Amino acid sequence: MSPTPPSSAQPPSEGRSERSHERRSLIPPIFQTASFTFGSAAELAAFHGGEEDGTYFYGRYGNPTQAAAEARLARLEGAEASLLYASGMAAVSSVFLALLAPEARLLILGESYRHTRDVTEKLLARYGVRYALAESEAPAALGEAARGGVRLLFAEVPSNPTLRVPDIGRLAEWARARGARLVVDATIASPALLRPLEHGADLALHSATKYLSGHNDVLAGAASGPRELVDALREQQALLGGILAPQSAFLLDRGMKTLALRVERQSQTALCLAEFLGGSPQVARVHYPGLSSHPDHATARRLMPAFGGLLSFELRGGPAAADRLVDALRVPVLAPGFGGTESQVEHHARMAYADLGLEGAQARGVAPGLIRYSVGLEDFEVLRDDLREGLGKI
Repeated sequence: MSPTPPSSAQPPSEGRSERSHERRSLIPPIFQTASFTFGSAAELAAFHGGEEDGTYFYGRYGNPTQAAAEARLARLEGAEASLLYASGMAAVSSVFLALLAPEARLLILGESYRHTRDVTEKLLARYGVRYALAESEAPAALGEAARGGVRLLFAEVPSNPTLRVPDIGRLAEWARARGARLVVDATIASPALLRPLEHGADLALHSATKYLSGHNDVLAGAASGPRELVDALREQQALLGGILAPQSAFLLDRGMKTLALRVERQSQTALCLAEFLGGSPQVARVHYPGLSSHPDHATARRLMPAFGGLLSFELRGGPAAADRLVDALRVPVLAPGFGGTESQVEHHARMAYADLGLEGAQARGVAPGLIRYSVGLEDFEVLRDDLREGLGKI
């Protein structure tokens, strides 16, 4: 006699096997669940005893969808392990909390995403973490900033928004000689163009919201490095709770499949646009490491096969001209962020430093009137013609 099919009226104690699923799937499925089930007390005991590999317990400690995306990122980074976070800032702040302590010293190199500096000044300082800013990678500048010691050297490569490209190998040697770790935020390059671990960095960080996911539909962050260090970060994440949701992990995993193709196209277009802007009479300066005029062009050529899809430039007309240009452009959207399939443009000081004003932005090293332009997947000719028309209106 066949067993009675389960029904909605079935007691909770029955139907246990029907609530545990295994399926063959070409694409890693979305495990949209907070908890994972056990068939018996013995299975639970085996899990806690470390005898059950690949078994999951509770979403805050891991999820198969998240694990699939982390494995893909680790392969892209050439890392032993990767860990995903709920946002790029969750990754940055978690790494800082893990590697720093009261009286420990953080050294930030050159320009950086403003909120990286903000978390240092507004959060870490409360707990006794000391920090300093090094104006450049020159030995004298690093030495001056490191007076009093350094535990962690942090660098963006390329940096935001003028795309400076310090020599990661030299930074790694400098940090090791002082018993410090080097953490590199390579969001703007992505693993398609730069793998910091290969050049001696201890950890590579990303706002996975940008090029890794690539479609402007996910908030995520990531850290990649040696398994022992990433495992320590994973243990900390289980306490702090800044995990990535399964749906976001699925979208991120999907986006990374086309990373190399997208970045190659965006890099080609960005270089052509940078060359076009360099010849425009309305443009005073273009910041793009693919141009020979960029101060770090030689280093960028040595470290990267191409130069990415982000560029910035300054107009001769200053902030007023920048405001007119972003209003005149019709193809790129006026929106924060970069790295997506749609081109985006912003008067950077207005977008990212509105609370500080133009003078405050300039004090942080951002030129008033600087335009940041993120190249999407549109044809170069379409973007060039739009820029030419917009520049003609300012």
